[in-house]
Amino acid sequence: MIPNNTMIVGDGQYYSLDCYKTGVNNNVLVVGAAGSGKTRSIVTPNILQATGSYVISDPKGLLYKEYHKYLRERGYVVKKLDLIHPKQSNKYNFFEYIRTEQDIIKVSHMLCDICTGEGTHKDPFWDQSSELLLTSLIAYLVERGVASDMTMHNILSLVTACEVNENDGSSRTVLDRMMDSHQMQHPDSFAYRQYQKFRIAAGRTIRSILISLSAKLGIYDFAELNSMLKADQMDLPSIGKKKTAVFVVISDKDRSLDGIANLFYSQTMEELCKYADDRCKNGRLPVDVRFILDDFATNCVVTDFPQMISSIRSRGISTMLMLQAEGQLNVCYPNEKDTIIGNCDTYVYLGGNDLSTAESVAIRCDVPMKTVLNMPIRTSWIMRRGQEPVKVPQFNLDKYWEIAGGVEER
Repeated sequence: MIPNNTMIVGDGQYYSLDCYKTGVNNNVLVVGAAGSGKTRSIVTPNILQATGSYVISDPKGLLYKEYHKYLRERGYVVKKLDLIHPKQSNKYNFFEYIRTEQDIIKVSHMLCDICTGEGTHKDPFWDQSSELLLTSLIAYLVERGVASDMTMHNILSLVTACEVNENDGSSRTVLDRMMDSHQMQHPDSFAYRQYQKFRIAAGRTIRSILISLSAKLGIYDFAELNSMLKADQMDLPSIGKKKTAVFVVISDKDRSLDGIANLFYSQTMEELCKYADDRCKNGRLPVDVRFILDDFATNCVVTDFPQMISSIRSRGISTMLMLQAEGQLNVCYPNEKDTIIGNCDTYVYLGGNDLSTAESVAIRCDVPMKTVLNMPIRTSWIMRRGQEPVKVPQFNLDKYWEIAGGVEER
């Protein structure tokens, strides 16, 4: 029988989630090629344990369909951020979690998606200028304080209001007049200061920036998504107050809405850290929270993640990161790959053909590289800080109910 409050990483490899008892953190790095068993042998068994709260990356929504009833029966509040079918989603408004100028800067950066966004320019000037304008527009809506105006659609309306004559950049625009009026009411306006930095550009340059920003945000401007983003039903701090499972449903084919998912992950982690620091005894959440993030570092980008993973343990937060190869971390965390790997005290390798990953695992396990490359299918290497690496069969999901102490309907 598998005890409660346990992490499952392999056949017979069950570890307590009490990090003060074990002396190691609960961050897990799972590396394996496509089809190697990451979901079936790692993700699903840990969801079935129903321990603490979860924020789960759910490509295609299959995990939600399979297990949302199971979790509700065990007292969970179950929510879904559905970016495939926004009409079926709980509502999420990122404006609800903007409190500081730094928050605005982070949101703008995530929406512009400079790190991984397709179509970014070789010259970073255009991306950075788009981000500067977006920062001023979001700040404008936040400073005005009209909740019903804080929508993605209104951001795009403000972009249109900035239309300028490319041959006469000094001509007044609708947004110029709006910003001037706003500054009179808010003399210290962050929105106005940022806008003035953008507005010094020549008319033709401004038009190019507007086109760039419109292209980045235009993918979010459709009725179903705008309806989903108009209000908030997530209450992000509550994930750390009571047992909650949030499934983030994303397409494994259409990556156009990844920016919203990444913004959600970033704001959730930030809100949980703030709540733990400001409101919780000993700075620890009442309910531990695990982020289970598939395709991490290619489709899932969390702002300031390398810094966060170094400090979330004390707050009762942990991560389970899924990669196909270690090199994927170089996409968005090129200078912090070792920081992320080093802060995962449990490393599970499920096999694959990537030579650099195999070499890394071979060094960790002190075995020849060919032993790692030729490891049998459905086996895994488990490397846990403070213990010798072990090669074991993957966890057999078909036997879960028997091992867990009883057979139930799924």
